[in-house]
Amino acid sequence: MRILKKGNSSTKSLAYTILVSPILEYGAACWDPYREGQIHALDRVQNKTAKFAYHTNESKWETLSQRRLSRICAHFNSYSGEGHGTL
Repeated sequence: MRILKKGNSSTKSLAYTILVSPILEYGAACWDPYREGQIHALDRVQNKTAKFAYHTNESKWETLSQRRLSRICAHFNSYSGEGHGTL
């Protein structure tokens, strides 16, 4: 964050997408948080980065819970042979 302090929003967003997001997604997939506190702990990292990048608490990024749900739906669809559609 020190290095990107003077960068623009798109640079900060790209840095999050490339450097931080994969680690959080890997951790969420391995850890599989189901308690509210665990989910909020991971979402706090994303919210802090959104505030740093966009100077607001709102971001354009999906939450880790939303991404996890979409991955679960994709796995279910591929396993069941549907291939298209959502739950």
